Amino acid sequence: MRGFPPIQIFLLVLTFVVLAIPLSQLTGAGSHAKAAAVKVVESAGVKALLRVRYAHKPVTLSVKIADKELMAGIAGSPIEVPTGLPSVKDGVDVFLSATWAEGTPDTSITLELEPDGLASRSETRWSAAGSLDEVITFEWK
Repeated sequence: MRGFPPIQIFLLVLTFVVLAIPLSQLTGAGSHAKAAAVKVVESAGVKALLRVRYAHKPVTLSVKIADKELMAGIAGSPIEVPTGLPSVKDGVDVFLSATWAEGTPDTSITLELEPDGLASRSETRWSAAGSLDEVITFEWK
């Protein structure tokens, strides 16, 4: 015995409508979750952590923020230095200078700056002819 097709179609459509209501509630455009706000600290001093990584050990290495020398000596990679930043409102300029021994191929140095309460930023620079002099600007928006 076969069913009556209009009734079968009606029951199928009714099933889809009943399932569509809770599904639309779950996948609707309106979100009840609050987005995490990025906190930009605008105070006069911000604590931060600076990481320096390199592939080949440099002969000399200088890292400065606001005319303050941060690197006392060259250690194994990575080097972590706690520091204070004057302000992150307009960005932070890091002055990087390094030299390598004769015969060292072009190599890279990566600086990673992580202020308290903000996401970390990372920049990599490559040397040319055994030396590197760069000003790297880190910004948080």
